[in-house]
Amino acid sequence: MIRLRCRTRKSLRARKILRTVHAVTGTEGAQLLEFALSLPILLVILVGIIEFSGAYNLKQKEANAAREGARIAVSTNISDITCTSTIPCSIQAAAHAVANYMTNAGVNSSCIDPTALSYTGYMTYSYTCANGISLTINREYGYTYTPSGGSPTALFGTKVTVTYPYTWSFNRIIKLLVPGSNIGLPTKLTESAVMKNLGTG
Repeated sequence: MIRLRCRTRKSLRARKILRTVHAVTGTEGAQLLEFALSLPILLVILVGIIEFSGAYNLKQKEANAAREGARIAVSTNISDITCTSTIPCSIQAAAHAVANYMTNAGVNSSCIDPTALSYTGYMTYSYTCANGISLTINREYGYTYTPSGGSPTALFGTKVTVTYPYTWSFNRIIKLLVPGSNIGLPTKLTESAVMKNLGTG
């Protein structure tokens, strides 16, 4: 009876030792540690993809809106600029086209009022909103065009520039990897379109 008890005690001790060894050599803790170390990297990559794809998407919308505005403006005679009206119809139409395109693309541009412009230079008109949105239309923008195999030609066209603010969250996330870091990302995204003036009379 005494021997049986001793054997039982020994087997219990052996089982405890085996359990302790198994707990120390198990992989559950290592996997948790690896996940904790890789999580900040995964978050930075995920937020970076979302942020930069959003910025690229906004720039595409701006470029398309600028082209729409330029297309409307260049089809109107340049003499519209020097008419007695304080707000040329071609400028109003171009601003209206830009604002409509941006709004239809899901970007709020309702603050651009085609009748509320400012004259900022020779044949240059600007719209500025309090939230950072701006639109500039230059009806006599000089540029050089070089056809394939030809010589450079000086032309006058219309340049439409659209600027829209963009808020980044990437700098807050990158600090998980590099504390105190601050990447100089632009607070505003700008795109322009230039087209040759078709109406010159």
